[in-house]
Amino acid sequence: MDIQSSLKRKSIFALAIYLALVVTLIGTVSYLTVEPPTRSQLEKNLDLRTELISTQIEQTLNSSLGTLQAVVSIGSNHESQEHQADLLFSLFSLVDGVTVSGGLWPAPYSIDATTPYKSLFFNRASDGQIDRVFSWDNPESGGYDKETWYTSVINKPIGTVSWSQVYIDPFTHVQMTTASSPYYVDGEFAGVATIDISLETLLQFVRKHAEEYDLGVLLRDSYGDVITEHNFQLAMDSYISENDFGDFNWSVDVVNAKYLVAEQVYEVVSNVEVMVVPIMLICVMLGYMLINRFLISPIVVIARSLDDSKEGGAIEIDYQSQDEIKYLIDALNQKTVYLEQEKVKAQASTKAKSAFLATLSHEIRTPMNGVLGTAQLLLKTDLNQEQKKHLKTLYESGEHMMTLLNEILDFSKVEQGHIELEATPFPLESLIGSINSVYFSLCAEKGLTFNIQSQVPQQRWYLCDKARLRQILFNLLNNAVKFTAQGYVEVHFKEEVRSGDNFLVIQVSDSGIGIAKKAQSRIFKPFEQAESSTTRRFGGTGLGLAIVKQLCELMGGEVSVTSELGTGSSFDVAIRADISQPLTTEYRELVKLNYQGLKALIVEDNRTNALILSTFMTNKGFSCECVENGEQAVYAVQQQEFDLVLMDNHMPVMDGVEATVAIRNLPGRVSNLLIFGCTADVFKDTRERMLFSGVDYIISKPIDETELDDALISYSDKLYQFQPHLLNQPVAPNDVNVEIDKPLTMFFMAVENQDLAKAKGFLTQIKHCLQAIDTSVLDTNLDGIEARLAQGQFPLPEELDLLVIQVKDYCN
Repeated sequence: MDIQSSLKRKSIFALAIYLALVVTLIGTVSYLTVEPPTRSQLEKNLDLRTELISTQIEQTLNSSLGTLQAVVSIGSNHESQEHQADLLFSLFSLVDGVTVSGGLWPAPYSIDATTPYKSLFFNRASDGQIDRVFSWDNPESGGYDKETWYTSVINKPIGTVSWSQVYIDPFTHVQMTTASSPYYVDGEFAGVATIDISLETLLQFVRKHAEEYDLGVLLRDSYGDVITEHNFQLAMDSYISENDFGDFNWSVDVVNAKYLVAEQVYEVVSNVEVMVVPIMLICVMLGYMLINRFLISPIVVIARSLDDSKEGGAIEIDYQSQDEIKYLIDALNQKTVYLEQEKVKAQASTKAKSAFLATLSHEIRTPMNGVLGTAQLLLKTDLNQEQKKHLKTLYESGEHMMTLLNEILDFSKVEQGHIELEATPFPLESLIGSINSVYFSLCAEKGLTFNIQSQVPQQRWYLCDKARLRQILFNLLNNAVKFTAQGYVEVHFKEEVRSGDNFLVIQVSDSGIGIAKKAQSRIFKPFEQAESSTTRRFGGTGLGLAIVKQLCELMGGEVSVTSELGTGSSFDVAIRADISQPLTTEYRELVKLNYQGLKALIVEDNRTNALILSTFMTNKGFSCECVENGEQAVYAVQQQEFDLVLMDNHMPVMDGVEATVAIRNLPGRVSNLLIFGCTADVFKDTRERMLFSGVDYIISKPIDETELDDALISYSDKLYQFQPHLLNQPVAPNDVNVEIDKPLTMFFMAVENQDLAKAKGFLTQIKHCLQAIDTSVLDTNLDGIEARLAQGQFPLPEELDLLVIQVKDYCN
């Protein structure tokens, strides 16, 4: 669009006319009426400041003369010198302020005919202690009767006060002055009384006053010596305010160090208002009319139209002038149409993404529950070595697929701000032990050296999200092991304090393939890897490092990389982790529960999942019944008595949330039935809805039998509420099962908590329980675990897994 008339030129022209008129008027009026009264007022103010400074100094010095008269009175009495000394000590103990020392200086030989000088001089130290000073009594110093402050008042009338020159005390380096006065006994001159006055407080007052009011101050004593000078600079035609004051004949000169802008403005406003304000108002109105006509009114109309069209719609304004405002209106209308279209697309994309992730999570986890659940069941059956190998491969592949799915979901939750960190105390040693138990064996399988170094103090506990910190470490270590064919993988821990906050600094380094310089800037981006061939060669989603970066930032830290191709890589992570007090680790005394006689209702629309759950529960001793939806579940619990309900979430007819609410609203004790939610949906809002509806605990799909066992033990009181007599019954059919269960459970807990001593003790109990079992493979495994513990090491994960499989017949 062509701009035929410039709004900028219009506004500049109107503003130039307005400024020219105002500047001319203000300049003329100021010259004629403001300058003389301003100068006069400044001089008066300066004189007042000078007088104030003089009065303050004079009052302070004169106030000290009372102390001098008290010293004179003490010298004039007929008391002994020892009593006079006591009186002076008491006097200077009570005196506070600028007087810091003083005393009596008797005429030579007037006290003792053999001793010329017998002064009574007391000094108040900085700590308030009163000290008597004898140094003036030494005749070799020349005698105090030769000092000016002494000779100036000899035989002078009573009440005469003589002021010394200002001097610097050699001990305190503070400016001082001495006031002296004669004293008489029975009309005869007996000596001189003195007080020493510190000028430090007065000089601070002068400097502070001068700085506060932008003054230049020059203070002289009666001898013409400069006591203090602060920013005293004379310029041409400067007005100097002078004042001589006090019996001590000091003088002070004061000038303005700067122009007093505030006072000038005040005078300008006071004198110009009557004459200039009406003219200025006319000029302002004229300028406003011009600006309003060509600038303000159109912009106000546009603003109102924009406010009315926040939810969309064009700006409807009848504006004819072809200037910038017309161009702005047309451009905004075009942008509005474009943004509305993009908004619709973005909303649709967001909804589709959320729906896709929810569907992806549920639809993949549901069949994977069947795959992994079936694998867990088959691993407990009698299989030959080749079958076990294939089944283990199947299970590991399924878990790898779940890892990839979890990475995608984690990244989505971080990206949308749905991840919430949990701050719980934990020992760093437990985290180190966890990664050591996992990655020592993984590195050993590839022929790599795995090493952990920690500069963190022993028994250190932190307060932060352990699960997310573990996720960061595992992602970095997975990459290190994946991309390293030979050499080493190392982890280094240390603490740093940054800006008052405690940080845990972790370095994960390896001797792997390395990362090119140009690729290092994009490896923390989602779905990016160093090379396009990386995914084909090594696998992965390209989300691991993106998740690490975002988790580090959420935890108040950062991550960086240093790497060279063919040499290796080093990732440095800094996480804000507050130091926590250690918590006492308690071992849960677990017993093998007898589930014989308990009845479970499985609510699941997927037949495979229902079969797996039924098999899990039946193997534990439960009798099971399956229904396909929530409506059937509500009907079933009213017709029969169940001890446990395993409730799926997404089902036809009535879902798990609705069914749980319906059960909780039933009359009688059935409403308090133990309900475990089983869902493949990992989103927080889904879990919150299920918990809010009344489920006691949520088990994620794919079902992990260990998690299911832990849940049953944790809720055993509620599980046996209808049949409490079954809770303490021994497990059938053999007694070996009862004996092996407790030490085996406690052994695994000791290993998890990195407690070497307890692990050794519980392993001894396990071997004692199994001594009647003649199995060479079991004995070999137990001997290997015992040898590792004896060397101060913990068993490898595969050794622990093998131990579970080997004794499954005695702890199932």
